[in-house]
Amino acid sequence: MDVLALAADPTKGNTAKVLAIFILGIGSLFVGLLPATISERNRRRYPLIISILLCFGAGVLLATSVVHMLPDVREEMPKYAEVVFCCGFFIIYFIDELVHLFFGEAIQHRSRSNSQGSLHSHHSHTRPNYGADRETESLLNTNAGHHHAQDPDACSHGDPSAPICHVSHEEPCTENMTGTFGLLCALSLHAFIEGLAIGVQDSSNKVMILLVAVACHKYVMGFCLGLELCANATSTLRSHLLAILVFSLGSAVGIGIGMIIVDLPDTLTKSALPILQGLAGGTLLYVTVLEVLPREKARWHRNRRRKYAGVTQFLAVGCGFAVMTLINFYIGD
Repeated sequence: MDVLALAADPTKGNTAKVLAIFILGIGSLFVGLLPATISERNRRRYPLIISILLCFGAGVLLATSVVHMLPDVREEMPKYAEVVFCCGFFIIYFIDELVHLFFGEAIQHRSRSNSQGSLHSHHSHTRPNYGADRETESLLNTNAGHHHAQDPDACSHGDPSAPICHVSHEEPCTENMTGTFGLLCALSLHAFIEGLAIGVQDSSNKVMILLVAVACHKYVMGFCLGLELCANATSTLRSHLLAILVFSLGSAVGIGIGMIIVDLPDTLTKSALPILQGLAGGTLLYVTVLEVLPREKARWHRNRRRKYAGVTQFLAVGCGFAVMTLINFYIGD
């Protein structure tokens, strides 16, 4: 099929939208499943590389939230954009605290059981924590019932001669799926809204232009989502596939609904979609700054043998932010 000829013919708008459904759906499914092909052995062998990729993804999510989504909400709701954005932040914050309130003890008990089992066997039933360096795996602190590795070169708050640290070396709960679930919901909702924008276009030329813009950053976000799913200790291959499938179908469902409501009054969508977009943006901000970045910083600030890991992570976050910002400025428009 000649895509250029299709784009030049306004009478084939619906055909272009069907093509967009397949391109966005199949492409997102493919890139989202790519991280699952990284073997468990390679995750343990190259933990810093995996962490750098996750930090790159954090930069992508940060730019998506603040640079891409927030301005779109402000354009439609100039007075309340930041308020709606913060509401999304507080919603996922509240859900996270509710999970810890009602299921926190079960999560801690499961984490403690897994860590104690790893002392007697190298074959754990849960996905291993890739961030635990092989140099420190044998130095588990069993006296305090703590499940993190203790590095002899790590910062010690009780030793006056030890380096002063300004951050906590405790990792967020890797057994908690709240952050990953919030990330999946936010990205899927965002994909749905973008698909809706494609579905309501009245010409194939506009559809193809939007398709290129949406595909460029949706593929990047799909890969980042796949990395996050791989990093979560409770994620399995089946749940990974299901999550990526939901994310991939977001745009397809949005395009389909847009094709149905294209001739309907847009009063409802003018008010509802910016609110949903703002809530999704706030959710992404929460997951990025309170889930992904603290987890990755904590894993490597404890390891003095790789003292430049933190700077490398910072550069990875900056690169992810820059890539997504450039896509938004030069392709998204």
